[in-house]
Amino acid sequence: MAIWEKIINSIKDRFDQLTPKDKQRLVIICTAGFSVILTIAVIVSILGSSGEDLSDEPERLTINAPIPADELFLPDEPDFLPGVLLDREKRDVWTEDDALEFWQDPLRAGEEQWREKIETAIDELLERVP
Repeated sequence: MAIWEKIINSIKDRFDQLTPKDKQRLVIICTAGFSVILTIAVIVSILGSSGEDLSDEPERLTINAPIPADELFLPDEPDFLPGVLLDREKRDVWTEDDALEFWQDPLRAGEEQWREKIETAIDELLERVP
């Protein structure tokens, strides 16, 4: 690190010894040199890129026809869910026939095993509660 500090300090000392007129000339010369180098780099990059062979590029397709809607949008989902009854008339007394429309027996077709598992899980949870 000391070597870089010595170099920077020596450059700084020499710059401080210059007169204001010499400092202005040095800044103008450095700016002009940087501009020339930058201009040459830009010209070389432009000339280098225009001379490339473009035969390796894939062929570009031009499509003028619109995309069909069935390819652009997902199809509608099938309507497999039963309809939802948002409201119903209020009844004071329900008969068994009235309730059959809305009742589904949870123990039908072998669902007893699920009920047993759920009840076991609930019992275990309640036993752990102090």
